[in-house]
Amino acid sequence: MELATKAPTSYTVQPSSRFRTVTAHRIEDVYTTIAMRRSPSGSHSESINGLAAVVLLPLATLGRSSRRRPRTMLLATSGAVKDRPFFDQAVTAGVKAFEAAELSRVKASSETPSEKNDGWSGEPLEWAESSSLAQKVSTISQSGPVAQFKQFIADRLAGDYDREEIGAIIDSKINSHKVMMFSFSTCPFCLRAKKILREAQAVDVEVYECDLEPDGYAIRAELGKRTGRTSMPSVWLGPEVLLGGCNDGGLGGVATLQDEGKLAQLLEMREALEADPWWSMLLGKPSRQEVTRQKTQLYDLCSQAPPNGVGTPDELQADIEAAAVTLQQSCPSQPARMPLDGVWDLVYCTAPGGSSGKVGPLVGAVTQTFVDDTRFINAVELLGALKVSLEAEREIMDDTSIKVTFKEMAFALLGVEVFRKPAKGSGVWQQRYVDSELRVMNTPSLFVLRRSS
Repeated sequence: MELATKAPTSYTVQPSSRFRTVTAHRIEDVYTTIAMRRSPSGSHSESINGLAAVVLLPLATLGRSSRRRPRTMLLATSGAVKDRPFFDQAVTAGVKAFEAAELSRVKASSETPSEKNDGWSGEPLEWAESSSLAQKVSTISQSGPVAQFKQFIADRLAGDYDREEIGAIIDSKINSHKVMMFSFSTCPFCLRAKKILREAQAVDVEVYECDLEPDGYAIRAELGKRTGRTSMPSVWLGPEVLLGGCNDGGLGGVATLQDEGKLAQLLEMREALEADPWWSMLLGKPSRQEVTRQKTQLYDLCSQAPPNGVGTPDELQADIEAAAVTLQQSCPSQPARMPLDGVWDLVYCTAPGGSSGKVGPLVGAVTQTFVDDTRFINAVELLGALKVSLEAEREIMDDTSIKVTFKEMAFALLGVEVFRKPAKGSGVWQQRYVDSELRVMNTPSLFVLRRSS
């Protein structure tokens, strides 16, 4: 049955038919209506598609599960459905209520353009984080019957198209660009992948916005048939290498590969990294590829240490320090003056006690969150229940030094603050290497921090 993009036509069911078949068709119609609804920002909400698929798929299966389906005649009428069974009406009402609630949630959570979010007006940027609920829903919808149902919807949105012609467009774009991304213009997962490629890796990535191009929905449907996933983005390094989406798919996804230190190597193999100016060699500066190798070596060594570096053997400590010394030679100028924001995770340190996240026999996750240009919060979280936060202020002393003054300490249990008290102490932190994703410093203990994914 071909589903139209307009409001679904109502049906009259002959007495000889069973209502379950009609209900399944009605669910498909309502799902397509949901899928065709645009979020306030202008694009189809990926979360709506994923959640709706999870909710509607079992209901649609209910109506179509019987191998012996009775002959059913569906007669189009211009009015309301006549003699519709109560179950059919209840399912339709429930689905519409879900649709209204989901669209209201998306509308309420869409971001307002501002300087803070660089003019972003799409779905919340935090949805693209690997630990977000939206990512968990997306992961569930990437395989099995739910993925098949999403492909079914993508096909309906695309309508009739020439597969050979659309396939040729996809092949041409992938073959003619070293890094090719198929994207949705207001998708936070796509935005995050673009930022990693363009800012962290300085890559010239070609982007095709499927929601802005005439053949976009057909291309999305065809990509789904090729890769098994209709979610955006879809990032390629030539026809043989599918990086995946943002956090999953393909080789793992752009953000995942970046966190694992593998993205730069893949881009280098594709010769996609921007070449250094010819004069940089005259100044004795290392190439981008060399800096990438140095960072990867440090990441690899830190990954061999226990959590946060607590209890690292002396030999491994010496290797990590040597890698930090090598990377320090490639540090951008004025590291202490580089603006910092967002959340950073502790990867490794040589500090004893609480600074390493060690509380008694336990080692917690340590983060550093920047509130503004001067204030930040160091936090240790244990077992997802206890959180100890240390609020501090920083002052730039010179190009490589920052003075840190501690202000307050707070304790929270199960997300509820129990108490806080003034904190004392200060120190000067030497910045050994700082860029948009990695920081190495001495406090005087060695600390290695990485921007949170």
